Formats: sequence, structure tokens, C-alpha cells
Amino acid sequence: MSESVKNKIQQKGLRPTNEDEFYLNWGKESLKNNIKLSNEILKQIITLSTALLGLTIIYEKIVSVEILRIIVLLLFFISLVVSLLGVLPFEGTISLNSPTEIKEFKRKVLKHKRIYLWISGGGLTLGFAIIIGELITKLLL
Repeated sequence: MSESVKNKIQQKGLRPTNEDEFYLNWGKESLKNNIKLSNEILKQIITLSTALLGLTIIYEKIVSVEILRIIVLLLFFISLVVSLLGVLPFEGTISLNSPTEIKEFKRKVLKHKRIYLWISGGGLTLGFAIIIGELITKLLL
């Protein structure tokens, strides 16, 4: 590109406002905290799944239909195991000198954690849905 063309293409921009800078920084921090947040949620699911699994085993009246009880127990157990696997560190090899590789690695880690979150959360939700469904059935009959 010639020097005269470069001079004609000068761009002028406005400095971001304080509010714009606040939201830009907030977005960057949120992005960085997603993996940590995912791990925290998975840890909470471990606690919740363990408690619900134990309650379902001890209190037979929670789910009185045997096949539903087995399904609920399996769902809570699967939720527990999946969340335990999700908390484990994601393994991979990256060059710490390459921002592109680091970004891609972190993207994979977050995707990996979210898959475990959805599966374990889905197991809990289905287990609760079965329990609530049976409670509603008992109340209506």
C-alpha cells in the first residue's frame, strides 16, 4: 500500500466510556471464572447426589414402586459418578508460550466440564421428576 493511501485511511475512534470498560472487564473476568464455577457446581452436585442417594436407600417410602425406586437410585448414582468424573482435571498437552493453544485448551476444558454438568444435572432432574410424579400420583389416588 502506498504512503498516500495509508494517510487517507486513518481511523479515528472514541475512547470507551467507563461503563463500556466496566462491561468489557466484567466479560473477561466472567469468561475466566467459568471453569472454576463449573467445578464448584459439580462439587455441589456431588454433595446433593450423595445425600439424595442415601435418603432414597434409607427411606423406602420416598419411592414405593420398586421399579421407580431402582430407576431413581440409578439416576442419583449416575449423577454422582458423572459429577465426580467432571471434577477431575482435564488432561492435555499445550505450549504455554502460545496464546492460541491456551485459548483452545481452555475452551475444551470448559466444554468438557459443561458436558458433565448437563449429564449430572439431568440425572438429578429426572430423579426428582420421578419422585414428584409418584408423590402427585399418591395424592390424587
